[in-house]
Amino acid sequence: MAYSSWRAPEPLLLPEVTPLRARALTGPDHARYAVAPFGRAGLVLMVARGEVEGLPAAGFHVTEVDRIAQLVRAAAVILGDRLDLVTAPPAVSRS
Repeated sequence: MAYSSWRAPEPLLLPEVTPLRARALTGPDHARYAVAPFGRAGLVLMVARGEVEGLPAAGFHVTEVDRIAQLVRAAAVILGDRLDLVTAPPAVSRS
């Protein structure tokens, strides 16, 4: 993980997945995820929702996943070959 927001679920248990396409999924801790691959260097944008004040996390709607995929595609076009230079430590996944 390279960055997480202050409202990210704690602890953030990342699912072990390298998606071929953008999709929504539920993690082992019942957090909801939307993932979209950049298609280069194994980079994946992962967006998470966690439980808030005892209420379960809402799943990602297909439209939200599509918008995330559009953002990833736009970023990939702008960054181009610079994406290949990105190195992030592997995500720590707890089973």
